[in-house]
Amino acid sequence: MRRGADPDGAGVLLKDAERPADNMRMEKCEQTFHERHESLTDRIYRTGGMLPDRYVFILTNLCNLSCPFCYQDRKRRPDALAAEDWIRFAGEIPDYARVTLTGGEPLLFPRFREVFRHVSERFDCNLLTNGLLLDEDLIEELLSSPRFRVLSVSIDDIGNTARKVPPERWERLVGLLRHFVRRRDRLGSSCLLDIKTTILDETAEEIPAIHRHCVEVLSCDTHVFQFLKGSPLQHADRLFSFDDALAPRAAPTYAKFDRIIEGLEAVREYNLRTGSVAYLHPKVASLDGAEPLPDLSYLNQSAFPRERFRPCRFPWSSVHVNVDGHVFPCMAISMGNIRDTSLAGINGGAAFARLRQALREQGLLEGCNRCGWLRPIDDPESPRGVGAP
Repeated sequence: MRRGADPDGAGVLLKDAERPADNMRMEKCEQTFHERHESLTDRIYRTGGMLPDRYVFILTNLCNLSCPFCYQDRKRRPDALAAEDWIRFAGEIPDYARVTLTGGEPLLFPRFREVFRHVSERFDCNLLTNGLLLDEDLIEELLSSPRFRVLSVSIDDIGNTARKVPPERWERLVGLLRHFVRRRDRLGSSCLLDIKTTILDETAEEIPAIHRHCVEVLSCDTHVFQFLKGSPLQHADRLFSFDDALAPRAAPTYAKFDRIIEGLEAVREYNLRTGSVAYLHPKVASLDGAEPLPDLSYLNQSAFPRERFRPCRFPWSSVHVNVDGHVFPCMAISMGNIRDTSLAGINGGAAFARLRQALREQGLLEGCNRCGWLRPIDDPESPRGVGAP
């Protein structure tokens, strides 16, 4: 059985036989995207000059929160791109692309709605936010776009106390997310509500509880549990040098790793009973499978156990555009700037060639430590060839 959303927004348990076909398709939507992205990654890797298919727009580095585990600088930038810059750049992206709008907190971008409208008219579009600046009017605008695919909201524990969210703002967020699900279902939208939870020692005991809350109270479609990044280069708004990607760095380790694994195993068992959907980031094990979680202790090392993972090809298919216009694949190493170079020029330029050649030769770099796109060496779900030598 799974939890669905009734017209009043309260969760109701539905037997599998009672599940509407639209809801079943919705559950598969995000998984289908990832399968498509991995398949396209293999194709782009083998096709010279083909542009990436996944684009992350870092609209702003400003945020209304100060999470202690965040790598963002959160300082106002005089060189930040304007809405016109983002709209112009969107014109260079291929039709098969998918765009994620993020930050910082993307809803702090002064002309967010203008950029969203332009992007979502042409591309499948996601939004990654802490949700605190949502309101009913904005939710209506998001849902009015047929190509709006995923609303991802960062929630680490019940109350989001790890992010120092005041109780009254938490209650407002819960109400708005329940409203989002009600309106989505009434409008017949196929977009997903996705919750992203950063795994922390401080909330290790609460992993099963936050999962139940996200499923049973918020009626989320997917729930992603993210391990702390192993390198500050990953998805940052501060740029690093190419040599920084080669230098070993000590990844943060967990004092309560055993309790974390116990909590994740409880999540897996809950999902088996209810049909709920959750993922690990990086995807080192299934939270929906019939088998208990394997030994994941290698993920709690400060050094990067590169031999445990497939070589990476995602810098061929996925790029971030920083708040200042610099393009980087995943690790924040500039490949060029959209202010003075076209997307095609950046994609075919010397900086990208150097990084991709290093990955062809080495498979992974030190800066890849605990990246969410890592795939275990024995991952049976990766399309044939993706990540293979």
